[in-house]
Amino acid sequence: MKLLINLSVAILTATLLSGCAGAAFNRVNLTVSRNITVGQELIDLQEAHEKGVISDTEYMEAKKNILHLVEQLGEFKTN
Repeated sequence: MKLLINLSVAILTATLLSGCAGAAFNRVNLTVSRNITVGQELIDLQEAHEKGVISDTEYMEAKKNILHLVEQLGEFKTN
């Protein structure tokens, strides 16, 4: 009986360890895509500022960065 318990524990341990070791070799690449308009981004930023989540300085800097990015992207548009 003791041999059966030891054998069961050994099999369980080997199974668990092989799963952990196998997970190290199974890498997963995850790509996240956001489809948010510039307007929505500015609204979210303003709401964060109004709730006190970000300071005046952080708000102005983030807003400036968003608008600068929009300006840069506009230069790449072709008609």
